[in-house]
This record gives sequence, C-alpha cells and structure tokens, in this order.
Amino acid sequence: MLVAFLAGPAISQAASGFDPIEVRLVAQEPRGGPTAVVAGDDRKLEVEPETLLGPSDFVSVSQVEWVEGKPGFNVVLTPAGAEKYERISTENVGRTLAIIVDGKILMTPKILDPVRAQGFLLTLNTEPEAQALAAKVRQVVAPN
Repeated sequence: MLVAFLAGPAISQAASGFDPIEVRLVAQEPRGGPTAVVAGDDRKLEVEPETLLGPSDFVSVSQVEWVEGKPGFNVVLTPAGAEKYERISTENVGRTLAIIVDGKILMTPKILDPVRAQGFLLTLNTEPEAQALAAKVRQVVAPN
C-alpha cells in the first residue's frame, strides 16, 4: 500500500525533469543518473534514464475511492501501455520499479513475477491529497 504526502507546484516536466507521470526502473547501482525524491521521506533514489511508461501510455484516472482504509485512485493504462507493462515486468523480474508522479516517487514495487495489469492503484493519507493528485494526473492523462 502506498502512503505519500504530496505538495508543491502543478505538474510540470520542466520543474522536475520527469514526465508528469512515468515509470522507470530503480538503478541497481549508482551511476550518476537521474534521481527523484521519495514522497513522504525526502530520500533520493537514482533511477534509470529511460522512461518505460509515460503519459501517453495511460488512458484515464478513476474517481477517488477508499481502499483498505486509505483514499486512492486507479490510473488506467492504454491497451498498448498494458502490453508494454507486461513486457517490462517479464524482462525485469527481480528489479524494482519507480512510479513517479509530479516529480516524486510514489511507490517502488519489486517485480516478483511478470505482471498483466491494466493500471496502478495509488493511495495517499488523506482524501484532499488524493483528490488533488488525481486532478493533476487527470489533466495530463485525459486532457479536456
């Protein structure tokens, strides 16, 4: 379960050097690559330079719902994005992903097996935080 505190400016690639929502691999060893702050504890993790999934791989953001006592929302992949995610997970079993939103790492799931999924669930501590982040991501993933 992801628990994150998010605050700061509106989503912007220029501000963070990252896409508004993206998935990368966590670097296995330091190489001087890009780093991102882990939301909630300000620790920095180095990530691989390549973006594996970016805004164009997502199709929608669900409304905020309560899941296991936490407010959260689903970010849904396009069919092509879901295929990429399955391939990425198959090729990288044992590695750790970094799911980055608004320039911060929200979760770092370890790939235990190939994954067939249509998206991700992101949860936060409070409903206002979840609503604000869902609205930011929705602007990028499903622009009006």
